[in-house]
Amino acid sequence: MDLELSDEQRWLSESVETLLAREAEPERLWARLVDFGALSVGGEDGLGAVELCLIASALGAHLAPVPYLGSAAVRFAAGPLAAELGQEAVALAVLEPGASWAAAPSLTELTPAAGGPVVSGRKTAVEHAGSVSRLAVVAAAPEGPVLAMVDAAAPEVALVLQPAFDPTAPMHAVELVDAPVLAEPLGGEAISRLATIGALLAAAEAVGAAGRMLDDACGYAAERRQFGRTIGSFQALRHLLADMYVRQASSWSSVLYAAAALDEDAEDAQRTVSIAKAYVSRAAREVAHGAMQVFGGIAVTAEHPAHRYLRRIVVRERQFGDAAHHERALGRALASAAVPEPVG
Repeated sequence: MDLELSDEQRWLSESVETLLAREAEPERLWARLVDFGALSVGGEDGLGAVELCLIASALGAHLAPVPYLGSAAVRFAAGPLAAELGQEAVALAVLEPGASWAAAPSLTELTPAAGGPVVSGRKTAVEHAGSVSRLAVVAAAPEGPVLAMVDAAAPEVALVLQPAFDPTAPMHAVELVDAPVLAEPLGGEAISRLATIGALLAAAEAVGAAGRMLDDACGYAAERRQFGRTIGSFQALRHLLADMYVRQASSWSSVLYAAAALDEDAEDAQRTVSIAKAYVSRAAREVAHGAMQVFGGIAVTAEHPAHRYLRRIVVRERQFGDAAHHERALGRALASAAVPEPVG
C-alpha cells in the first residue's frame, strides 16, 4: 500500500486551500467547490477516499460552513448510482431521537404506495438540512435498513432548527410523513459504506481543525512574551506543543492509512477506519485542549477562533460514533474472532 501522496493529490490539496483562503461567503464557496469537482466521486477519474479526506481536512482547517460531509459520503456509498445526484447537496438523516449511531432505524420506515415507496418517521441532528436539495434517509424496510433519497423541500418534509454546538454546522430535526422516495433505495452494503466513509471524513475534518489550532498555538507561543522571554521558550510549554504535534501527525497518518485501505478495497478497511476514528476522536480533542492552554484566557473570548475550532472537533468526534463506540465495536469483533470453532 503506497502511503505517499501523489503529485496530483498534493496539487488538489493546495488548490482547495487556495480556494478556501480566497472565498469566505458560504453559498459562493459551495458553488466554487462544486465547480472545482469536489463532488466528482468514484469511477476511474473521480475522487477516492484519500482525495475526499484531503478536502475534508482543508474544510476543517477553515471551518467551512458547507454540506460537504453528507454530499461526499452519499456519493461514495452509492457507487455508480451517484451520477444521478448531479451537483445537488445532500444531508444525512441517520440518527433517530434517543438512539445511538449503532442502532437500526425504528422510528423511520419505508413503505410501498401507489405512486412509489414513501418514507415516514423522525430524524435528529441532520446537519445542513435547511440548505440542501436532498435528504439521504436511513429507514427500516421489510428487507432490512435502506438508504432512501427524499426531496428536502417536499411538503411532506418538515424541518425544525435545533440548537447546535457548532454554529457553522447547523442541525435540524426532520419529520417525514409519507415523503416520496426519489430513486431506488439502496440496501445494507450502501449503508455500511456510508457509515464507514462518514466516520473517516468526520475524522479528517477534526484533524484539519486540530492542525490549524496547533499552527496557531505555535505562532502564538513564538510571539507572546512573559518575564522577558517568549512563552515558547519555556520547557513545559515546549513539551506540551511537542505532544500536540505527535498527536496531530499520528492522527493524520491514521486517516490517510484508512483512506488508502478503502481505496484499495483492503479486507480490513472497515476495521482500519474504526481504529482511525477512535484514535482521532481523542487525539484531536487533546490537541485542541493543549492549544487552549497555550492561548490562555484569550481563547475563550468571542473574538478568538480557538473555541470555534474546538466546537467543530467535538461535533465531528460524536458523529458516526465516538471513540468508545468504535472501541467497543472493535473489541466485539476481536472477541468474536478469538472464539474457537466447534470441533466435529
